[in-house]
Amino acid sequence: MKGFSQDYYPIGEKCLVLDAGAIFSGFILSSLDRCITTPSVINEVKDEQSKNSVNMVSSANKLIIIEPEKTFINKVKDEATKNNVYKKLSNTDIDVLALSIQLKEFCKEVYLVTDDYSIQKLALKLGIKIVKIKYKGIKELRK
Repeated sequence: MKGFSQDYYPIGEKCLVLDAGAIFSGFILSSLDRCITTPSVINEVKDEQSKNSVNMVSSANKLIIIEPEKTFINKVKDEATKNNVYKKLSNTDIDVLALSIQLKEFCKEVYLVTDDYSIQKLALKLGIKIVKIKYKGIKELRK
C-alpha cells in the first residue's frame, strides 16, 4: 500500500478517513486521532484556510495521505453500480470509499468522515462506519 506503514499507523487502531468536507469544515483540526485521506481529496483543497489546516496537521504527523489500490477502486465502482449511485459519485468519492475498505485489512475500526449522502449510503452497504460532520445523515439503510 503506497504511503502506508504499519509502524506509522499501527494495526488495531481506529482509522478516520476524511473526505473533502471534513477538511473544509475544520474537522481535521478538531480530531484528536490521526486522519487519513487520498491525494484526490487534497487536490480539491483550494482555499487558503483549508490548505493551512492540511499543512499544519500534516506537519504534526496527524494526517496520512494514501492512494487507494486499483482493486478496491474497482470494488467500489461495482458496488456503486449495483446500488444505483455510481453516477452520483465523483472520482474523489470513489477514492475515499476505496481507501476505507482497503484500510479494513489493517485497522480494527474504520470510520469515514463525511456529510455526503451518496457516500454515506454506499459506505454503509460496504460495512464502513460513518462520522457525520454537520448534518444528521443516514442512521440506517432503508430496504
